[in-house]
Amino acid sequence: MLREIIGAEVLPRLLDANWANPERIETGKLARLLVEGRDDDFRCEIGGRLASGASPFAIMTGVLAPVARELGSLWYDDDCDLIDMQRASGALKRWISEIGPCACERTSGRSPSILVQVAPGETHTLGVDIAEALFRGSGWSVDRGEGRGFQAELAEHWRDVVGFSLSCDRHIDSLKRAIAEAREASRNPGLVVLVGGPIFAEHLGLAAKLGADFCACTAETTVRAPHALLDVSTTSNMVNISC
Repeated sequence: MLREIIGAEVLPRLLDANWANPERIETGKLARLLVEGRDDDFRCEIGGRLASGASPFAIMTGVLAPVARELGSLWYDDDCDLIDMQRASGALKRWISEIGPCACERTSGRSPSILVQVAPGETHTLGVDIAEALFRGSGWSVDRGEGRGFQAELAEHWRDVVGFSLSCDRHIDSLKRAIAEAREASRNPGLVVLVGGPIFAEHLGLAAKLGADFCACTAETTVRAPHALLDVSTTSNMVNISC
């Protein structure tokens, strides 16, 4: 049942956040507004979309998620400095906190639980912020982990799912170890492992090699197959979701 919930309700929403077509919004312009500290102009842009009928979910998935990716690109391309990035990230986090609770409908029945965090060594947290907001808005019980503290969390508290975010290949080996350690430490022998981040779009099949059950990537590809998750019963049936 839990895997069906992930496949039918949660992953489509996470993938919608990653499938957002950059042509529908001026992603670069919006990211630059945050980098330049023009928060009032950014608020006007968001307010205009809401006034035009855009839902909070559409704002989260069609604006905030692409802007988060654009900020990452600006950083990796050396197009902004640390102070600019900290300012922009802080502003975007505030928007995620504001929009997130309104972005999704609640699921019925028991609230499944998830521990989400960046992969050990990873420093970019915006993807996890968005995932946390969407899971929480979907009625999940959500906790954040840090570093390698997930082992103690999983050993002490029952979690249905653990989710890791990874942006680049620098910490692939660390994430592979973390997934193995999470399964070993977990009180739940059927722990589901979800991974996401740009690296998984660049290296299709990587999630399965790392030992994950589900993957939500962040780039645009030609295949959209959330329905493929509906019949996943073992970790060996890893489905690589691409957008």
